[in-house]
Amino acid sequence: MLSHRQKHLLQLLWLSQTRSWLRHQIPLLGSIIAGKPEAGESRMDGCIDIDPTTLRLPKNARTFALKVRGDSMRNAAILEGDIVIMEFREARHGDIVAALIDGETTLKRFVLQNGAPYLRASNPKYPDLIPARELVIQGVLIALLRLPTK
Repeated sequence: MLSHRQKHLLQLLWLSQTRSWLRHQIPLLGSIIAGKPEAGESRMDGCIDIDPTTLRLPKNARTFALKVRGDSMRNAAILEGDIVIMEFREARHGDIVAALIDGETTLKRFVLQNGAPYLRASNPKYPDLIPARELVIQGVLIALLRLPTK
């Protein structure tokens, strides 16, 4: 999902934020499908300024944001057009995650059953996603932003 250059830019942004704690800039890295996984290339679409106390972010939080496309997470109150704030950290059973599954990205709930991880939608019209080769958690949901429609 993230290129080496994008990871480097994120590292520099996070480093600069440890020096200036008046606001927190969260990079907006394009969109993520909440539906059938798809190949995707992230891109930097700017930053979202957040008061860190609002999200109760630790000082060294490594965060990024994605705009949601699709309806597979609607029963978790995540809708098309929402912005999800994700943190780079290890996922636990039940977390909502941005994941790379067999080379394609998606937003789903992380499930561990008998030690085997898979992804589950919060919409019954979508099947569980069981990785054939790989499942890489790219971020864990820590907040949701919903802007009013015009």
